[in-house]
Amino acid sequence: MKQKLAIFLDTQGKSGGAYSELVYMIDKIVKLNEELEIVFISTSDKLDLNFIEKKYKIIFLKMNSFQRYISFLRNYGSFTRRIKKFFFKNKFEELLKINKVDVVYFVNPSQFSLYIEDTDFIITVPDVSHRENVEFPEWAKNSNFIRLEEILNKSLKRAIAVITNASIIKEKIANFYKVENERIHLINHQPSSGISSFDLKSHKPSKKYSLPKNYIFYPAMFLPHKNHKCIIDAINILLRDYNINISAVFCGADKGYLKKIKNYVKAKELDKNIIFLDFVEYSDLPYLYINALALTMPTFSGPTNIPPWEAFKLGVPVIYSDIFNIKQVYEDAVYYVDPYNSKTVAEAIKEVYQSESLRKKLVDNGTKLLKKINFDKEVHQITEILNKNKTIKNSWTFKDVND
Repeated sequence: MKQKLAIFLDTQGKSGGAYSELVYMIDKIVKLNEELEIVFISTSDKLDLNFIEKKYKIIFLKMNSFQRYISFLRNYGSFTRRIKKFFFKNKFEELLKINKVDVVYFVNPSQFSLYIEDTDFIITVPDVSHRENVEFPEWAKNSNFIRLEEILNKSLKRAIAVITNASIIKEKIANFYKVENERIHLINHQPSSGISSFDLKSHKPSKKYSLPKNYIFYPAMFLPHKNHKCIIDAINILLRDYNINISAVFCGADKGYLKKIKNYVKAKELDKNIIFLDFVEYSDLPYLYINALALTMPTFSGPTNIPPWEAFKLGVPVIYSDIFNIKQVYEDAVYYVDPYNSKTVAEAIKEVYQSESLRKKLVDNGTKLLKKINFDKEVHQITEILNKNKTIKNSWTFKDVND
């Protein structure tokens, strides 16, 4: 019988790079393990799930606040509260059993990992930047920091495996949440399927977007820690101090911050130089990358993100924040800048714009770095985790034997 892996989605499928990367990784997992059946669990039938191939089954889970609260208490409530375990059912666990799910894979930290009682699960922790950037409103408001810490503190102790994308983050997870190193597995970010399959030699220019000749590109959700303001200020410096007319192209999902950014652009009178594309289809991303002077990411979060790997794949120079010992990851493949200083970002853009040799050096180094990483070997760790889990379970499962 095939082992069944359920990939859990509880956020908007279009809203982050994790999902574009997920498509590519699933394809590799299936090819590496033919004895694996994959299904998806979504918490809403309103999510955009077009990125999931039709061959995969999608199971919808709907739990109201009371059902979630009861499920949490069944696992973590006091003794008196856990008496409710005998009177109230865990809807999530029931759904997993009905669909004969062996392992759940949480692509991001999720409160639903707290509701699992018996089923094993894997969880990905892309970063722990909330611990280092506690002042940002996306963490400080609405008890988001406390909520995420509760998820990580509880779920990481129970997960059969924790996936992250850089050795720096692996060390921090082990330190912050007291997780054994053996349970933390490193799988580097990798370009999404659309980027990986894009043919630079035979592509035809896209006429969908009317873009300026010289622009930098920043694909990121509109959140304070993404630091769009720094790029806007850098573009202003280039125009004001150097008379260099370069634009910035932004695309990404609005997380409540886009209106403020647009108002700031208007106040700086940079409407002609700052272009907002909102969310763009994955198939359009390669064209936005390859026509850009550079991918420019003065982010405060990370330390790693998916776009640099996509830029390396497409031969685009990268300008990136010098944060959290990131040089251990990107080595000499990017131009490092101080995200707290827009002038250093402006200087970096100016140098990349004016120096063809610098652009070539960054592209060559990015290509070399990409070749050093064996993504298939890293993804194979998921298969090994699942196989080990199956073997362990079989040690106490006896078929065709009467109790």
